[in-house]
Amino acid sequence: MKSKVITITDEGIGRHDALALTEACGTESGLNKKSILHLRLLSEELIGLLRGIAGKVEADYWLTTEGSHFELHLKSEINMTSEMRAQFLAASSDGKNFAAKGIMGKIRVMIAGALLSVKEAAPYAMMNTAAAYSAGWNLSEGASIWSMVSYKDEMQAHRYESKEATEAWDELEKSIVANIADDVKVKIVGKAVEIIIDKTF
Repeated sequence: MKSKVITITDEGIGRHDALALTEACGTESGLNKKSILHLRLLSEELIGLLRGIAGKVEADYWLTTEGSHFELHLKSEINMTSEMRAQFLAASSDGKNFAAKGIMGKIRVMIAGALLSVKEAAPYAMMNTAAAYSAGWNLSEGASIWSMVSYKDEMQAHRYESKEATEAWDELEKSIVANIADDVKVKIVGKAVEIIIDKTF
């Protein structure tokens, strides 16, 4: 079942309604208080991704539910302006991106990076080892799709091989989202970005 769709902005408009909708869906599905809290936390983390991806952003937020299985969706059309590109590349060029702290910060940086053209993304691509940023991506039917499960598997497989992979694995172990969610998927088709958090209670 699909919930109603709420429009959220990077300035926080619609955020309160989206969180209320998330809790209501949890209650209607018969979740206990702890599970509803976990669902709300995932919703907060998902909405928080909007901040810092790119300037003024509006996104559609909704949930789909089937029994105790939930999908939280956030979908937006992001137009990278030259100003956003300049900001992003300036932030990336020192190799220690302030926005890339934690797994959700990494996802935010990945989305911004994926929206840049190949030429402009080159300095970004070199700012870290390929392992930490390319892991988890798949290309299919014109869409770039990233999955946290694939990323986790790859980081676990290589976690003793490099400092970056070890740090990425530690980050996953400390992440609220990585510990609660079953998966996080990022789907990019052109300028359209959709992030889906998957959770079965």
